[in-house]
Amino acid sequence: MHSTQIVTIDGPSGSGKGTIARAVAVRVGWHLLDSGALYRLTALAGLKQGLKPDDVEGHTRIAGSMDVRFDVATDGGELVTLAGDEVTQQIRSEEAGQGASRVAAWPPVRSGAITCP
Repeated sequence: MHSTQIVTIDGPSGSGKGTIARAVAVRVGWHLLDSGALYRLTALAGLKQGLKPDDVEGHTRIAGSMDVRFDVATDGGELVTLAGDEVTQQIRSEEAGQGASRVAAWPPVRSGAITCP
């Protein structure tokens, strides 16, 4: 059986959790899964597909079928693509953040509907 080390950082939006997590991951040589980015991607994908903000079923479907890649940019920063489109800055927008707060609270999304290759 393979074990995986997991570190979680909790705190309010905009408090620097992602910045700290990236620094720790680089320092110890671990991969980073930014769960907040997954919720932001779900909200952004819903916007791009024209879903209503309160469409739980639609967002849950999207969460389970998104084509997402997390990579390292040439400058060492993050590079996030959604369905082949670079969305690194878009997922950090206020609109995506507000959407993330909404979709992250929905049990079908939180229960593991989000998948990444």
